[in-house]
Amino acid sequence: SKYSVEVAAVNIRSHDGKIMEGQKSNASVVTTTEYIPTTQPRSLKFTAHPPSGVDVSWSEPETPNGIVRYYIVEYMLEDGSGNKTTLSNVTGLSTPIDGLIPSRNYNVTVRAFT
Repeated sequence: SKYSVEVAAVNIRSHDGKIMEGQKSNASVVTTTEYIPTTQPRSLKFTAHPPSGVDVSWSEPETPNGIVRYYIVEYMLEDGSGNKTTLSNVTGLSTPIDGLIPSRNYNVTVRAFT
């Protein structure tokens, strides 16, 4: 994020408490580093991808806190096994997930990284 910063000295007069502000400096522009997104990717959609998959798509986080460089998509069969499959470094706003077992439920997570 970019910010414009100005500095001025401020004193308080001891006899009456009046605030006295000095002349402001010239504005300086400073840039902070990127940070993790404070919101998650939005509007997840799933479209059938025959014979045994889906296409997952989403929108960028509302507050990415920088430029989103890639996404990680994780999915896991809801069978209690805890076996998770990770698709790393997805650079677009969609990806196919193949090899799913028909008529079973899956948990899908999409995370953004700056």
